[in-house]
Amino acid sequence: MSGDTDRQLELLFELFSGLKRKAPGSEASTRYALARLGELPASPAIVDMGCGAGASTLVLASLTGGLVTAVDLSERFLDELNRAALAAGLSDNIKTICADMAALPLPDASFDVVWSEGAIYLLGFKTGLQRWGRLLRPGGWVAVTEITWMTNDRPAEAVEFWQKEYPSITSVQDNVDIMQSAGFDSIDHFVLPPEDWSTHFYQPLSERLPQFRSEHLDDPSAQAVADAMDREIQLWETCGGSYGYVFFLGRLASKK
Repeated sequence: MSGDTDRQLELLFELFSGLKRKAPGSEASTRYALARLGELPASPAIVDMGCGAGASTLVLASLTGGLVTAVDLSERFLDELNRAALAAGLSDNIKTICADMAALPLPDASFDVVWSEGAIYLLGFKTGLQRWGRLLRPGGWVAVTEITWMTNDRPAEAVEFWQKEYPSITSVQDNVDIMQSAGFDSIDHFVLPPEDWSTHFYQPLSERLPQFRSEHLDDPSAQAVADAMDREIQLWETCGGSYGYVFFLGRLASKK
């Protein structure tokens, strides 16, 4: 990565440090998605991609009793997860790996479930599914959230924002088709409720931003990061109904 990109990533890690969620979501949505999967093996092997501080990791480990391998690029976030796992008595059920999701040091066919909330966009929906599919055992499951258009009536400011931030954003049906083309049978999908954005993600982030700004008064790069977060929050408040996160659930298709 370039120096500017490294610096921006460092600032984002700092901004989100200490926040439970690094992306929209909730424990209720994680629980619901897990319940919508078919019957899993006893003590399933799960990999949680882009786990952040482990908001979903902890739920998965607690509910399944399996081993959850939590992958993230931030050592800071993984340290938060390890502390939370210890406090919850789940250290034996969670293994953390600091790695790039695009180049995972994990063997093929070693997991029953690939999970990812708010992170697959970093690779792209199709690319992520294609790269992660190799990790699944036959009949394995995938459960991921993807930013998705909710309507064909899209405000110009939302279109402009997402074409810059994530040009691959598309419709629910297109993502179902992408999942199938990547080698998965589409099993189910559902939209994350508004409170997964407003209450669980943006509210804590909004409360954090003033402190972050005050800690970097003379740092234009940090102020630009904070400005970008403010714009994103404002966009959701005015245009959130036109886009959202959708939980897509699929199963590795049988080879013919």
